Amino acid sequence: MKIKSDINAKTAMVYGGAAFLLLIVGFRSIIATIGEHVGLMTWLSMAAIVLEFFLLLFYAKSIYDLEPESSGGGGQSSSGKDISNMDSKEIAELTVAVKKVAEMAEGLSNLSSGMVREEIRKEVNDILSKAVSK
Repeated sequence: MKIKSDINAKTAMVYGGAAFLLLIVGFRSIIATIGEHVGLMTWLSMAAIVLEFFLLLFYAKSIYDLEPESSGGGGQSSSGKDISNMDSKEIAELTVAVKKVAEMAEGLSNLSSGMVREEIRKEVNDILSKAVSK
């Protein structure tokens, strides 16, 4: 059997490993804390660990069997377009949007660096100077 190496297979392997880890750590904890008496909670805990183990394995198998997304269909961006397939109008619109985001980021940077406080102080000083000089 050939093991797949796409992202779904890797995610499935992580879940499979988590299932075995849960089983080992869970039973080890139960064994470490079991006393002379095995009560209802002990049996329920063991049942829950086993159930979760099989559910994780089932989920891992489901993920493993998923087909990987192809670059032509399912792996496209949310807008459904690839930049290489855009026309000049769409590229211009994208450029304008990127510039606006950069301006917003600069504004946030100024806000965080205290430049806004300095600007407000200058404006208040100008207003007070004009009010006093009248």
